[in-house]
Amino acid sequence: METLNLFELNHFIRQALMLNFGGPLWVSCEISQLNVSRGHYYLVLIQKDEHSEEIVAQSTAVLWYRDFLRLRRKHADLLEAVLAETHQVRLLVEVDFHERYGLKLVIRDIDPAYTLGQFAERRTQIIRRLEAEDLLERNASCPLPSVIQHIAVISSETAAGFADFLAQLRENEFGYDFRVHLFPAAMQGKQVVPEVMAQLHTIKKRRKSFDVVAIIRGGGSKMDLADFDSYELGKMIAEFPMPVVTGIGHEIDESVADLVAAQAFKTPTAVAAWLVRHNMEAEQDLLLLEENIAHLVREMILDAGRELDMVVKTIPVLLRTLLEGYRRDVHEWEEAWRRLVRQTVRDKYNDLKHVTALIEAVHPKRLLAKGYSITYHRGQPVRNVRDLKPGDRIETYLHRGRFESEVLKKYPR
Repeated sequence: METLNLFELNHFIRQALMLNFGGPLWVSCEISQLNVSRGHYYLVLIQKDEHSEEIVAQSTAVLWYRDFLRLRRKHADLLEAVLAETHQVRLLVEVDFHERYGLKLVIRDIDPAYTLGQFAERRTQIIRRLEAEDLLERNASCPLPSVIQHIAVISSETAAGFADFLAQLRENEFGYDFRVHLFPAAMQGKQVVPEVMAQLHTIKKRRKSFDVVAIIRGGGSKMDLADFDSYELGKMIAEFPMPVVTGIGHEIDESVADLVAAQAFKTPTAVAAWLVRHNMEAEQDLLLLEENIAHLVREMILDAGRELDMVVKTIPVLLRTLLEGYRRDVHEWEEAWRRLVRQTVRDKYNDLKHVTALIEAVHPKRLLAKGYSITYHRGQPVRNVRDLKPGDRIETYLHRGRFESEVLKKYPR
């Protein structure tokens, strides 16, 4: 049997691949890892088993910088949106094998429609699952405060949409004062779901400080919307214990986050306009209530005036009758109080004599006069010989005088 060296074997493999893969071909796969260096994109592509999620195939791929520039001109923003970890993609690749560096796939084109289709299918499955769990309308049932003032905002601090949102609130024509607290989170990419969920957890702990939660971001491509098509994020928003509103910046499509939120708007400025309008309607309700109360008060005053006129006419008669009754009552009360005071004084005097006799009977002076004594150690009476130790100085009080002594020995019992 002929023996080949490694270079000869790899050269043979390269020739075999060139014969079988004369041109580029389309491959569907998932992006497992992606790194960018000097403009070149280095990817790890995988395929998983449909049932077990086990990886059944894996390969490395590269998108050279010159091809990246060409594809960005062709696909615009969709290119970088498609090239992200965990995305399902359809790539036009050339199979390249080098004797030293091994096998890699060189990416020549992408099919954004395939990835969008995968997102759409996944989004449909997520919506059906949330609907089956009765979660689509859950957050909308959270009661809205009559006046919204304290707003927890989840957004990127540098997002243009957040700046527009703040400007809309601050410049509202009614002069309403809104208190906005930003909880920063990524609004694009793979960190969207974990960071937004983490901030929702934080807000939940402080929910008594806020009236609503607003998730906002500026406009973006259709692929950016997929970051908010998450079952976990959708479920958390649906079950959140206070109203959540969204303004994710898409004029046509709705994300899963939009569908489960209490209110969903196309843009951050639309969210701000709704907040202003909500408070304006509350103010109008208050003004109408004020008018109704004023009318009711006027009617009550008129009725009270008529009743007062009637009372004024009957007051003199009532006063005379009451005064006569009060005079009789005062005389009777005066006599009764005199009797009560005399009896109380006698009773208290007798009680005082009884208590004085008891005190005299148990006063320590009587015990000392009978020959007893009281011994103190450090200002406290000694009740138990165990509280003393040899060498302690003690004071003993007698009926006449006191003396100090030192404990030589103690005899506990």
